[in-house]
Amino acid sequence: MASGIPGRTKSTDSSPAFTLIELLVVIAIIAVLLAILSPALRKIKAVAKRLHCQTNLKQITIAWHLYLDDNDDCFYQEREANHAYGGWGGVGGYDDPCDYPRLLNPYLQLPLVINEDGNARVFRCPSDKGGKFYAEKAYIYFGNSYQTNLLLIGPGELETDPGITPEPWRELHEEINKYTVNIKMAHIAEPARVLLVGDNNWVSQWFYEDPYDKYTWHDKEYYYNMAFLDGRVEFIHIFKGLYVADEYRIVPVRELYGVARRLQEEVEP
Repeated sequence: MASGIPGRTKSTDSSPAFTLIELLVVIAIIAVLLAILSPALRKIKAVAKRLHCQTNLKQITIAWHLYLDDNDDCFYQEREANHAYGGWGGVGGYDDPCDYPRLLNPYLQLPLVINEDGNARVFRCPSDKGGKFYAEKAYIYFGNSYQTNLLLIGPGELETDPGITPEPWRELHEEINKYTVNIKMAHIAEPARVLLVGDNNWVSQWFYEDPYDKYTWHDKEYYYNMAFLDGRVEFIHIFKGLYVADEYRIVPVRELYGVARRLQEEVEP
């Protein structure tokens, strides 16, 4: 007896399957696309981290200005102030609140003493890879990914021991110490060009006595996120041994520009 539905066959419900060759071709195409897109995705991720870091630095700079308003415009100068001004205690021996007060924390709605890293993320650079002189990330070791300009916020004086500081930098340090101990905002010649704080390793890159720091955080060698005293944040090249550059100033007072430029000319190739 004939089927009740003309034209219907048994193969109507079956679907054609991919062959092994077709599957391999699809996989190969996907692999090629991933290879093409991966560098672009990595670059986008790196840029996002750099922008996050810049946002942190903007907040830290605002907090410093609030601190200055409350302290007669005097910059903070104490032992290890360049690292231990804010953040948490870290694992590098900077956790004693009597010796290393994190005095900027309250200006960022943070406790003065923080014993765990989870509560101080504004001081953590998402690209923090650590540095030459400590194994951990700067945020883990110092409790803070960001280091200040030593001539504004730091130990108060630069090293001038002849056995430690070679000429001509010892002469410059002696001149700097005449002007930058107990420095105030009124002494700053060009706030829009003076560096305030940036990625921790910028000081190793700049300072005359250290080798070039190869621990690049933001995928561009010798470039660092830096906040200027006026609140501007830029991703800039830090030059070895230059206290006065076209792009920025590390020495904050105009009286030092001449001697800094003269000594830089003596040592620059």
